Amino acid sequence: MAHKKQTFAQQFLGVVTLGMPAPVRQVVTSRWVATLIIIVVPALVLTGILTISWKGSQPNFTVNSKRAEQVERAVEQETTRAAQELRSLQDARRR
Repeated sequence: MAHKKQTFAQQFLGVVTLGMPAPVRQVVTSRWVATLIIIVVPALVLTGILTISWKGSQPNFTVNSKRAEQVERAVEQETTRAAQELRSLQDARRR
């Protein structure tokens, strides 16, 4: 069976998950999941929703639910504002 070339994300997560069981590694290193993890995890860390601390050689992940709610509200407000602005621009065009 021919192997497809792995993306950088798949290769990276393959190395990071070396100690994990094979079924978990297969899911994490699949093309779409690996790409999603490489994009989503840094975004969550940058927004303060996810924090990573190290206990010895193992990472400890903590989710800040209050920060997640704050970010969600901010995104909702920005989305509403952008939609209103788009509507006003469309109305201005029609005139």
